[in-house]
Amino acid sequence: GSAISGTSLFVKRVVGLPGDVDVKMDDATKDIFIGGNAVVGPDRNLCDDEPLRLIDQLLKNGKGVALDELGDEDVYVLGDCKAVSVDSRVFGVLPKDNIVGKPLARIWPLSRFEWGSL
Repeated sequence: GSAISGTSLFVKRVVGLPGDVDVKMDDATKDIFIGGNAVVGPDRNLCDDEPLRLIDQLLKNGKGVALDELGDEDVYVLGDCKAVSVDSRVFGVLPKDNIVGKPLARIWPLSRFEWGSL
């Protein structure tokens, strides 16, 4: 497969900020906890499970399933579809300088169209 390049653009939610401690993924639910608290955000169970469960293979060696502390320039990001999303659970933290904007709307699928505060 292809790797994420330095020019790849994707949309994720920032849930962990520089200095956050004790980032852990619950093995059973795949939920993320920071400092012992579940991350706050919208329902991430919006997508059906992918039949081959490929995300499980990626999470086995995920770089972000257990972190002691986020560095001064690090953010932790999650996708909206926990069952299939490749996010910080898999690739670890991202430099906060990689954030280039904020989405204004979700347009696909149409059943989940939303404008404004995502």
